[in-house]
Amino acid sequence: MGLKLYENQHCQLSLPLSPWEWILQNVKTLDATGGIKPFPDYPFASRLVEGLLDHRILIVAKSRQMMATWTVAATTLYRALFETPGIYLFLSKGARDSKELVKRLKIMVTNLPSDLRDQIKIKAEEVTFANESRIISLPATEFAPRMYSPSGVFWDEMAFTPKSEGIWTSLKPAIDSGGSFVGISTPNGCDNIFHQLFIDKSNGFGKLKLHYDEHPLRGEAWQAEARKGLSVARWKQEYEIDFSILADRVFDEFDPEKHIIHEKFDPVQVEGRIYRGIDFGYRHPYVVWVHQAISGELTLFDELEGSDLTVDELADEIKRVDARNGITESDVKLSACDPAGASATDSGLSAVERLGRIGIKLIHRPSEINTGVDLLKSQLLDAAGVVRLRFTANCQQTIEHLRHYRWGKDGEKPVKGEGHDHAVDALRYLVVNLKGRKPAGWSGAKVMGVGR
Repeated sequence: MGLKLYENQHCQLSLPLSPWEWILQNVKTLDATGGIKPFPDYPFASRLVEGLLDHRILIVAKSRQMMATWTVAATTLYRALFETPGIYLFLSKGARDSKELVKRLKIMVTNLPSDLRDQIKIKAEEVTFANESRIISLPATEFAPRMYSPSGVFWDEMAFTPKSEGIWTSLKPAIDSGGSFVGISTPNGCDNIFHQLFIDKSNGFGKLKLHYDEHPLRGEAWQAEARKGLSVARWKQEYEIDFSILADRVFDEFDPEKHIIHEKFDPVQVEGRIYRGIDFGYRHPYVVWVHQAISGELTLFDELEGSDLTVDELADEIKRVDARNGITESDVKLSACDPAGASATDSGLSAVERLGRIGIKLIHRPSEINTGVDLLKSQLLDAAGVVRLRFTANCQQTIEHLRHYRWGKDGEKPVKGEGHDHAVDALRYLVVNLKGRKPAGWSGAKVMGVGR
């Protein structure tokens, strides 16, 4: 990082010899079982602080519960107080996580000596300082970094953040201009920017591993307790820093070599039918465009991931993607949607009715989530080893969501709320509604699992 100390006129304490010494003398943490405690003098945490000081860009792969977030937050607090004033951006995979980072900063600030504490104000999304420094905590999106020119960026749980490559691209200008960056995460497979940056030996970034065997309280008894209820895959991923594992993935049939088409695909020029799958929702609507060949094979050739869209705005976006592919509503056989979209809203009209009034042909069929998931899995790869669903290379968002859709802790149903379910739901509604359908004028034997 290279500290550039700022003569803080408001601070009566003399600067410590090092940030680590200052953290040990002034910062407290919240222990899950012991309450508020002084920052522990763990060698691995000291090593992380040294890494932050030695490398302007640092990528840290870690086991769970290694105090990495607390340590980076404490170091950033030091920088905001004593370095040249600047903006420090904290990015998390979701809104709840970004609020949690502010809570940790609040605990630290509340327990600082009064002459330091009085210089700092805690707000909903940021911490402000008398010297005009700011620490801003936000959910990681492709747009968040564009709003600021940060002196430093901390990206927490980087490997679990949707659209990580796009976010990294947005961050690059600030980093290239001299800002510091630390990305920290437990592994989450190999198909994310965190893994790419960590294994790339040519980028010159600092790399660090924090393994649980460095923690003085992680002995054999702790390991035995921590392993309870975890699959072998989950343990390897979250504690052994194993990048080759993507634990509890629902669609483990997915294989990029088998399922991604890199050649140009024109749905108008290939004989068959065009369908859409639609997952409604103002916050995160999702639409997929799928071509079904006469043989029954499905090709997902375009996608739409919306954000804060009304039904009318969603309709406009659907038409825009249609135009991009040279198709109109008359070229689309049907759009399969969430049955919940047929329920009346406060306006008196359901989303299905409102889209129907502008000519979008919608069908829906109730089904259990796991029924649709099983059908979708069989399209990716059935028991005979046949692949009936492929994706064009431009559908990166859907591919990313599909690969990160995972089972819940009980293994009974997939996890909702991580942002990956909307794309899967849109595709699930489609395959459920295609099952058993036989479009007029089609010939040939029925392909098991897919309507003809």
